[in-house]
This record gives sequence, structure tokens and C-alpha cells, in this order.
Amino acid sequence: MGEYQELIQLTPEGIRSREQPLVMSTLAALGCETAEPCRSLDLDLLEASQVKADPLPLLCLRCRISHALHGWLLATYKVHKALHGIEVEVMASYALDDDGELTIRTGPSETAPFTYAQIASMPAGLISPFSAEVLRSYDSALCGLPHWSRLKIQAHNELKAYFRQHGLLLISDWALLSNSSPTRVRQACAQHVRSRATIEALCALHGRYGLPYEAAKLSYKQATGKASGWQPDLAFLRALAPDQDPFTTSDQLKAIALAIRQLLTIRASKSLDEAAAAGFEAIDPSYLAASEQEQGPSGGELKALIDAALQRAMDQHMPQVLATAGKNAKLLRCLWAGWAEGLTNRPLADRCNTSCGTVSKKLRPSEHASAIATAAAMELKRHPAFASCGQSVEAAERLAGALRNHLLEPEREGDIAPLRRWVQHHLSQS
Repeated sequence: MGEYQELIQLTPEGIRSREQPLVMSTLAALGCETAEPCRSLDLDLLEASQVKADPLPLLCLRCRISHALHGWLLATYKVHKALHGIEVEVMASYALDDDGELTIRTGPSETAPFTYAQIASMPAGLISPFSAEVLRSYDSALCGLPHWSRLKIQAHNELKAYFRQHGLLLISDWALLSNSSPTRVRQACAQHVRSRATIEALCALHGRYGLPYEAAKLSYKQATGKASGWQPDLAFLRALAPDQDPFTTSDQLKAIALAIRQLLTIRASKSLDEAAAAGFEAIDPSYLAASEQEQGPSGGELKALIDAALQRAMDQHMPQVLATAGKNAKLLRCLWAGWAEGLTNRPLADRCNTSCGTVSKKLRPSEHASAIATAAAMELKRHPAFASCGQSVEAAERLAGALRNHLLEPEREGDIAPLRRWVQHHLSQS
């Protein structure tokens, strides 16, 4: 029963398992104090959390999630540490950030009971701790909770960005090819492929790949029940390029995938979008406003609207973030000052005499940028130029995502990103 009673978390002393004695009453009420962890018990606890506004059933499940995440982190670290130099505590800072509290942060200084209704009502996007994101997105019809937890952490964009900084993409060659745009493939082939085949031939091969891949993956999933593990067989490769040997086709596809990996990992530190899902280009927030064919504000006017909304949102959110007092005040100021200068985790940890895991846990600039972007997007959608962004959830999320990236990325090389500039100015005035 340890998986329901012990929460694995990242602490200043490292990754530790801590018993949660409060959950015993919940397990006793379900008559399962000694039952083995299983899917049916997961579902009973989930149902109990939905029927009654009680945070304890969810705490049981948060413990269960932490064990699944910890196992995945250790396995991934063991496989890739030697070649890529990744650090398990840095990885854990993205996944094992649950402190076991019975409340959840809903704002810079606001909290609410950690109930299912509360996490389900929070705005779309990554919330903290990560276990809350796992729980509120969980669909029991698809798979068990431990597997869902592993799927969610593999899709964590900030963790993927960390991996890319170390030259690691946790995606199969075949999925990477499917997820990559023609523009990205052409750029990757031009820069990194050394082959007898021309760039045009490789791009044409990639252009024929997508639809057969999706059909083959669907058949594989229906036959095996698995979402991963598919490999192209000789029939697939022959159908893709009938005029050449299937082994040559396989080698060419792998060469394209390797080129995409090299392109993304080499450039990972330059763009948040390249640290997100492969195959998506950067989005300028102003492009999500009124189209050029419509009568509306000019590009300069749109930029002014965006900058003003972001400035107001930063002025509202960030002072409370930076206002921590007590024994952590000096460390927090050191970390934010270094981050504002552009330092990454390792140099920041060295400067402030702390660990990379602490840097990631204390700062979380992307989380704050998301909160600021969401607030700015809500303001902008009230303006006629951005009215179309309020007509669908997808458009609203794209606007908030574009604003977040705008906050964290400089407009031109050599510039300072808006959020870094705000932090620099605030610290210089305080």
C-alpha cells in the first residue's frame, strides 16, 4: 500500500519518499488498507474525490502518481545520463514538485482546497504541482493512472526543452517524421544530411510518409492495443518508394529523422517553440488578431496593444512573485537576477550556491509567463481586433501561448526578452 501512502518528492536533500499518515482514514473508509495498488482502487479513489469535496482521496492518488513518475525518471536517467549528461534532480523538478499540501495555489498568493472540483475548474495549461495536471486530464477509458502519468510527463514541454538542451529528443524516428513540417524537414536536410539522394528527393519521400504512417499506426494500435512500438515493415517501405530497395528507403527516413534531431537540439536554446512539439513554427501574437484583409489597427498599433496588456499583467503578477521574505529572500533575488541576465540552470546554481533542482523549483519562469499571458489574453480578447480569439478554445489557447513565448523570447537577436527586462528593471528599483 506504499504507493497510496508515500509521496515521492524533490526536497533540498534530494529525492525522498515521505509517508502521508492522513490518507489512512480514506483508505480505511474504502476498506482497502491492505489492498494492492490496482486500477479499480484508483477509480474508487477518483470517484470518491468527485463525489465529495475532500482532498484526501486525491492525496492517495498523488502518492500513486509520484511512484509512477519516479520510476520513469530513473529509467530515463539510467538510459541517457552517460551520453547526454542529464541530471535526475533537474528532471525531478518538473515532475516531483508535489509537497503533499491539502491546498493548491490558484494565484501568486491565493490558495484553495486541493479538490477535484478545484483543479478541474482551473484555466487550461500546466498547473502546479504536476500531479494536479495529471489528475485533471486523466481519462480512465484510455489507460491506467500510472501509464497516464508517464505519458503526461513525456509530453511536458519544459522537460522536453531541458532534454533538447542536452541533445535528447524522446520521440521515435517514425513519430518525429510525422510531426515535422515540410519546412522543418527541408531546413534539416539542407543543413545536416549527407546523402547521395538530393534534398528534393528526400523532401518528396517525407511528403509521401504522413498519411501511410497514420494508417499503419492506427492498424497497429487496433491489433496490439499499444500506442507505441510501431516499426515500418518491408511492405510499408516498398509502398512508400516502389522504385528503390526498401532498406534504402529506411536508411533515408532515418537520415531525415537524424537531421531533424540535430536541427532541433542545436537550436533548442534559441526558441521555446523549438523546445515544444516538433513541426510547429513560431507564432507572432499580432498574427492572431484581425487579418490583413480586414479593416483594423495597423501592425504597430496591435503591437502597442499587446505590449500594454502584457505590461499591466506583469505589473500585477510579478511583484508578488519577487516579494518573498525570510531566509529564502536572498537566494530568490540572486536566482531572479541571474535569470534576468540570461543565465541557464547550471551557471545560476553555481552563482547562487545551490542545486539545479532548486533553481528549477524556485524560478519556474515559464509558469509565471503562462499566468501573465493568460491575464493579458483575457484583456486583449475584449478588444475588437482580437475578438476572433475569443470565439474558440483553440484560438484562445493559441493567443495565450503566443503571448507566453513573446514574454520569454527576444524579438531580435541581441534584445532582452520582455519578462527578463521587467525583472531587471524591478530588481534595480528595489
